[in-house]
Amino acid sequence: MSIYRIGTNTTNENSMYHLTTREYMMDKVNNQISTGKKHRLPSESPVDVTQAMTFHSKMFKIEQLERNINDLASERMLAESKMSSTIDMLQRVRELAVQGANGIYNEENRLAMSQEVDQVLRNLILEANSKYKGNYLFSGHQKYTKPFEVIEGAVKGADSAMITEVHYLGDSGKHLREIDFNEYASAVPAGSELFWAEQFEVHSKVNTADFRLEEDAAIMIDGVRIDFQSGDNVYAIMDKINKSDAAVNASVDITDGGLIIKSAHPHRIEMADIEGGRLLQNLGVIEEGFPFGPNNYSKDADVFGGSIFDVLIGLRDAMIQNNPEDIGGRYLGALDEAVNNITFHQAKTGALQNRLDYLSERLGDDKAAYTETMSKLEDVDMAKALTDLSALDFAHKAALSSLAKITKTSLMDFLR
Repeated sequence: MSIYRIGTNTTNENSMYHLTTREYMMDKVNNQISTGKKHRLPSESPVDVTQAMTFHSKMFKIEQLERNINDLASERMLAESKMSSTIDMLQRVRELAVQGANGIYNEENRLAMSQEVDQVLRNLILEANSKYKGNYLFSGHQKYTKPFEVIEGAVKGADSAMITEVHYLGDSGKHLREIDFNEYASAVPAGSELFWAEQFEVHSKVNTADFRLEEDAAIMIDGVRIDFQSGDNVYAIMDKINKSDAAVNASVDITDGGLIIKSAHPHRIEMADIEGGRLLQNLGVIEEGFPFGPNNYSKDADVFGGSIFDVLIGLRDAMIQNNPEDIGGRYLGALDEAVNNITFHQAKTGALQNRLDYLSERLGDDKAAYTETMSKLEDVDMAKALTDLSALDFAHKAALSSLAKITKTSLMDFLR
């Protein structure tokens, strides 16, 4: 049997220890009530705090995704508005083209029509050079570069300078935003796609009958990388281009043996030799010394397929020169193709809005679920905390009262 010895200070020391412990517990509960949170330090519950940090990270990501979705939706709405106004203007030009091709109209009538077409052309260029939040909407990745550059000059039959050329200075890139975890989307096509009216075609004049690649090479077509091996002939090259994800078709002209690269849908093709290769340059598709860059097609190659602006310029000039055959032939058909192309892109942006609405709703549900889970991990049960604080306070006061009574006696009281 062990003997527990009690000295003069034993009671005081024990009482002070328990009082200090209880005061710490009261302070902890008081902090929980004041802050509404269970834990002040990670060491109090490492598992709960770690899980809460994970959910905080997910919540931050969701909030950023919601901002991205809202921004993308606003950009999409602006782009759709520009597409709608472009279609309206092209429909008006088409009406003029139908009238201009009709034999009942004379030279004076067509000249008047050409003036309206010229004004529509200028308005279309303004739409194509629109901005969103200070950045050009339709210039691809070149968001600080005005996508369409206008060149004016003399036009046969006109008494003043008019727009003679419109050059695209952007690229085929897209403004991507993350709208879901590792999922990206763009609402705006590049100007080289949206404002194109005809199938684009580059016809090289270099005879490729005896062509063989001397070393491995790689090229980029519309942002798609295509690799070739040493020894590939033109037919192997053509096959690899056609099997790639690039929206182009490659063929060989049976007359002169030149390589032909044609777009699968109306857009300007971007091509480049990369990693020091010279494949496209040697094939006469792009200019020697210009492995990449806008309009780097070979000067000796034939390039076909113009933009909406090229079609309107040609239509206007045909009206000025009183040429109903061209008005009702090439240009009327090109206008129809231009409207179809813009309508296609407009439908894509409309479908994107449905996806954004779904994602926004789903992220809202995820956010609510994460918030509830974080509340369980972090937030204090206020009713329980108030009950605990009352119990601790009652026990603390009782301990103080008991200590006050005990400390009145001393060892001398037992020696009387």
